[in-house]
Amino acid sequence: MTSTAIPKTLNFHGAGHAAAECLRVRARALGALVMSAFGALWTSAGLLLAGAPAWAWAGLAIVSLALGMRALRLRRAVSPVVEPLPRELAERRRRGNRIFAWTSVGEGLGILVAVIVVANLGHPQWQPAAAMVVVGLHFLPQSTAFDYRPHLVTGSVMTAWALAYPWLFAAGSLASPGMLGAGAILFASAAWALRSASPRA
Repeated sequence: MTSTAIPKTLNFHGAGHAAAECLRVRARALGALVMSAFGALWTSAGLLLAGAPAWAWAGLAIVSLALGMRALRLRRAVSPVVEPLPRELAERRRRGNRIFAWTSVGEGLGILVAVIVVANLGHPQWQPAAAMVVVGLHFLPQSTAFDYRPHLVTGSVMTAWALAYPWLFAAGSLASPGMLGAGAILFASAAWALRSASPRA
């Protein structure tokens, strides 16, 4: 896309800032929605392993729905950006989308490889922790893709937790607190993303 293809109104700083702000809010809300969904999956695994009572499942449903509905409301409150975008913003968006796509593919393949490797090494019980390490690591490049430093915290904490919790509990990698911890990390990250997604004046 060349500069001649961009309407003059979008070349002004104000229009570019408005487009960037719109993309920022929608990206944070979508990220929160995805993290809360995966937080619910990890938490569900922990609750199943623990044989949790009905009130624990009800609490999970309430937290998941609250985060998901808040994320959807934020996305609906901000209209999609009308193309074409200013050149610099469009290039940043394309770069971020490329990194996101590759890290998502890498995450899926990495989880598959990790669980196969630990199983072939004779330690299938380590599969949850191995998958958790890959999930944590995939956040690190995404912090650059979306210019969002909290992803560094999420990725670092989740990776460290995955490496540490099997040594903290008698059940090792299959310990329900390990899964619950991963869910809590993702829920907290989703809540923080929603907080940061609030439109700026």
